[in-house]
Amino acid sequence: MRKIIFVWLCLFAVLPARSAFSAGSGAYRLEVPDAGAMGMGAAFVAQADTPSAVYYNPAGLTQLKDSRFYATVGTAVIQPFCTYTDNAGNETQRRKQIFNVPHGFFVSDFGLERFSFGVGATSFWGLGTYWAQDSFSKYVATKSDVITQDGMFSGAYKINDHLSIGASADIVKSLANKKKKLLQLGGPDGDFQLKGKDNGSWGYRLSALYKLNEKHSFGLIYRSPVDLKYKGKVYLNDLNAAGLNYLAIFGAPSYETDVTSDSKLPQSFVVGYCFKPDDRWRFEFDMEWMDWSSVQEEKLNYPSEANPFRLMVLNTGNPVPRDWHGAFSYALGTQYKVNDRWKLRAGYFFHQTPIPQANFDTALPDSTSNSVTVGTGFSFTKNISIDFAYAAMFYNSRDIDNDVGAGSGASIDGKYESFNNIYMVTLNFKL
Repeated sequence: MRKIIFVWLCLFAVLPARSAFSAGSGAYRLEVPDAGAMGMGAAFVAQADTPSAVYYNPAGLTQLKDSRFYATVGTAVIQPFCTYTDNAGNETQRRKQIFNVPHGFFVSDFGLERFSFGVGATSFWGLGTYWAQDSFSKYVATKSDVITQDGMFSGAYKINDHLSIGASADIVKSLANKKKKLLQLGGPDGDFQLKGKDNGSWGYRLSALYKLNEKHSFGLIYRSPVDLKYKGKVYLNDLNAAGLNYLAIFGAPSYETDVTSDSKLPQSFVVGYCFKPDDRWRFEFDMEWMDWSSVQEEKLNYPSEANPFRLMVLNTGNPVPRDWHGAFSYALGTQYKVNDRWKLRAGYFFHQTPIPQANFDTALPDSTSNSVTVGTGFSFTKNISIDFAYAAMFYNSRDIDNDVGAGSGASIDGKYESFNNIYMVTLNFKL
């Protein structure tokens, strides 16, 4: 009983995570649930032999047997950098931020011969960008945060010595907080802020793990789309009589109203192949396709407002076209077992951006990226080990020429250069 209580305390410590940043398969997808896997470029679908199989491939849970409880707990620290250079050569640095993304998983077969079960908590969707309120971006986006808390309830069944299947029910809770400046011609700018919350939406995953023999294994996972329904408020502040006289339209210097918005997290398919030539080496290659075409527009609805003049202001630029497209990701990783205590890892992953130039904006200055990873694992005992990983994400520089922000007389045209540091640690237990 004490072991179970300890594991649940670890998982509940993960759930309040409130900071996240896009560092995954394009756009605002995260993929930092395990340092061991990250050390191998997050190429892990065909291995899935640690508790993080709850995330990567639930079918792999059948490899964690002996009627024990397996648990991991850890965190990722993400340090993003972004520089904007306008067409005149003037540089603007995005505000520096550091984000923490905890993770935790718990796995057991509960004494069953062919079944295994797992639960997990982390955040695998997120966004965090912060431009100064007097910067070129002020009428498009200043501070933009999308924070998720993701829980997974997974199970697996071993059909025979070669094939296992798995499934997972996933719950996503999300908070959105977006800010920008409101243009008031002839007077000081006002403030626009959107706060929304989805209290829990469900998706699922289906997976398989096939072991041809001790040297070759294959993994497959399908992740369903998740429909998020945000409810919240829009706040306008520092309204004045300049320009269109928002002060008269809204009747006070400050205004708030209800807002709703729907968003869809995309479905995806991942396939992987792992080769283990001997008991020291392992190599894996994964490929993922993510259906970002589900993101076609961002539309706000104002169910409590009926005044046509207020709605005219609120709906300026609404809905925002997105028109994202499907994107591919590739990952390659290797691990070398030095001895019974030490493991060395290295990897590479490629993420294709789904965001077309015409709808690129400063809230999410995404670009195609190439990343390299290194990692190590150390076993204190046969039941306790720790993994470390580092990833350097190099985003392709992106030259933007579009009309985003033109309605406010602004321009976000120019060059964007981004880079991420990712540091990870995971502690593993067999209880």
